Parts: sequence; C-alpha cells; structure tokens
Amino acid sequence: MRNDMVVSISSVIARIKNVLTQTMDLGGIWIQGEISNLTKHRSGHYYFSLKDKSGEMNCVMFSSYVSKLNFNVQEGMRVLVSGSINVYEQRGSLQLIIRQMKQDGLGDLYLEFEKRKQDLLMAGYFDESHKKAMPEFIGDIGVITGASAAALQDVLSTIQRRWPMMKVHLYTSLVQGNLAPKSLIQALKKADKNHHDALLIVRGGGSFEDLFCFNDVELVKTIYSLDTYIVSGVGHEVDTTLCDLVCDHRSVTPTAAAQWVSLDQYEVMTQIEKNKTLLINEMRHILNGYSSQLNIYKNHPYLKDPKSFIVDKQLKLDAYRTQLEHALDLQKQKMDVIQNYKANLISSMSRIMENNANQLNVYPDKIEAGMRSILLKNQHALQKNCALLDAYSPLKVLSRGYSITKKECSVIKSIEDVQRDDIIQTRLQDGIILSRVEGKEEE
Repeated sequence: MRNDMVVSISSVIARIKNVLTQTMDLGGIWIQGEISNLTKHRSGHYYFSLKDKSGEMNCVMFSSYVSKLNFNVQEGMRVLVSGSINVYEQRGSLQLIIRQMKQDGLGDLYLEFEKRKQDLLMAGYFDESHKKAMPEFIGDIGVITGASAAALQDVLSTIQRRWPMMKVHLYTSLVQGNLAPKSLIQALKKADKNHHDALLIVRGGGSFEDLFCFNDVELVKTIYSLDTYIVSGVGHEVDTTLCDLVCDHRSVTPTAAAQWVSLDQYEVMTQIEKNKTLLINEMRHILNGYSSQLNIYKNHPYLKDPKSFIVDKQLKLDAYRTQLEHALDLQKQKMDVIQNYKANLISSMSRIMENNANQLNVYPDKIEAGMRSILLKNQHALQKNCALLDAYSPLKVLSRGYSITKKECSVIKSIEDVQRDDIIQTRLQDGIILSRVEGKEEE
C-alpha cells in the first residue's frame, strides 16, 4: 500500500473524460433513439434521455442549438441526433452534448398532429365557450371503446365500486388503426341518439402511433357537433390527443373518466346520514315549537270556556251600542243648536247689511267734501314752502352780489383751505371765474 499511487476521484473522472473526448469521435454519426424525461429549462436548454430497447443515455442540448430547430420537441418522439461525448465531472455521468437534431420515424406524424391541432384551434373547435356543462346528476352513460379493451374493464370496475346502480351501455368500436376513426364516429353518433346523461370515449395507453386515430379531424368535428355531454379518457396522463381537447371534459385515464361521471356511494351514504340527522333535529325543533304553541292555545281561557268568550263579546257589543246611541243623541242636540245659530246669524247679517247700505249712501258726499278741504289745505302749504325755498336759495343770494368759491368741488370757508398756485372756481349769478392764488392775507 505504501508504494501504491493514491489519486482523488475527480482526477480519475477527469482522466476518463480526457480519454473519451480524445478517442471517441462522433463526427459524422447520427445517433437514433426515443426522447424520454424531457425537461425544457427556462434558460432555453433541453435536458432529456435518449433511449432504445436496450440502452439509455443522458443528453443536453444548449439553447443556442435549440433555437435552430424547426420543429417542436415532444416526449416520446423518435429522433436522430449528432454531437459529442462528454463526462459530467460533478456526478461522473456520461452524457451526449447534442448539436443537431432531426425527426425520425414518427416525425411526420408529429408534424401532422401539430398542423391539425393548429387548424382546429383556429377554427374554434377547442373553445371553452362551446363545451357543455356537466349534468347535475348522471345515472345513465354510454361507453365507446373496444369490446375487449382493458379500458372497458377499468370503467366497469370503477362504476361497480363507486355507483353500482349506474346504467352502462357499451358501444363497441375499433380504437386503433386506420379504420378506427370511422368506427368511433359511427359509435358516437349512435350513442348520441339514445339520450344518455353522458358519453365516455376511452382507451388505455399506447404508443403515439396507436393513439393517432384519436387525432382524426372528422372525429373531432363529430364530437363537436354532438348534443350529449362527452368525457374523454384516452391513454395515460402524458398522452394528449385532439379528441381530449374537443371533449367537454378530459380525464387522464379511463378510470379517472369513470370517476368523473359517477358518484361515490359511500360518500353519498355519509351525506344522506348527515342530512337525515339534520332533518330529524330540524323536525324535532319545529314540532317542539308547534307543541308549545298548541299548549298555549289549549290553556287560553276562551278555548277552555267558549261561552264566556261569547258573553264577554256580547257585553262589549251592548256597551258599544249604548255609547253609539248616546253619541247620536248628542249629535242631534248639537245640530239643533247649530240651526238656531244659523237663523240668528242670518237675521243679524241682514240688519248689519241694511245699516251699512244706509251709511254707504252718505259716505260719497262726506268723502268729496273732505277731499276738497285736504286739497285746498295742501295747496296753501305748497305755496308757503315754495316762497321759503326761494328765499333761502343760494342763487337768490348770488343775485344780491354774493359769490361762492370752491377748490376741487369743496367750498372754501377759510384761507387755510388754499395754498399758493392753487386753482379755484368762483360761482357768480351768471357764471364761473377760474383763478390762481397769488397769495393770501389773514384778517
């Protein structure tokens, strides 16, 4: 041991990598296989395994090479790849670095699948708005599948376990091969005419070629046109067909399709028991309430002695009759008083109107004499006021030789009101004199 060489595992892996990359030349070689465990990383790189019946190898295709592909890489697709060998040192695993890829074998089918899918998608056959709502209760179904298919047994066993009272009608059809689409269409149309609650079109898993009959365009259009609620359960979870996309609901397996349309008898029974308990409790509550109300009615004094109730009402009725008669008497007395008041009022109004008419005949002469007296008195007062107004008029004063001097519309009352060079206005009887102040003398 002392003379043996000791090296690290990373050194061994590095040496293996150097030997392989230098001696293993894959140039000009196309490697054939089927894609498995495909992962499309958000970085754009593809990680997958390439396998055949006897072997499997890890592969990576970097985004710079992925961008050059002219087709959509799918799980299970058979391809031809070229590249170089590599050892991933951190794990010591062998992998292929893929630089080129092209489809092999099923490539044409995948291209046809994608073309049909896009055409039907654009035509609206997969629109969610067209899909029918699930019926509230499904008790009668039609199953479209092969007569001896394992999918049929999965559906029947699931229905038997979950809801054995379900009515199941089988419509046998081919589920593989070139004649399968026509056979499926005939079975679906026949089942649709029988007005089942739902139709199940199911098939077990298989290769892409085996399931390709469920990608038939006419089959898709037929499903789209049917009136019955349709559930698909074709293949496994990873399988997707055009039939799945057009159906009202897609289940990942035939068993899942059967579960979707069937109730669970144990869950239903549990719910029934819960509802039963709720109903019993609710009825007890209602009955207790009505029982209490009945006891109240039974103990009511009028129900115990109905005659006393009648007598009481008769006494009240007699009292009301007496009160009414008394009220009518009072009303008659008041009406008599009102009639007397009316007669007296008419008589009084006649006398008043007669007196007022006599007075009105005298008033015109009195009013005319009074108006003449007031008018004469006001004329004398007006003449007196005009004489006083004329005597005190400023213009009257100006006519006697006086004048009024102003500065900027204000009357000058003192020499303090003006300054040298001020412009002043002097109002005389017949006009205005403008002057400039040269000086002022105080007295």
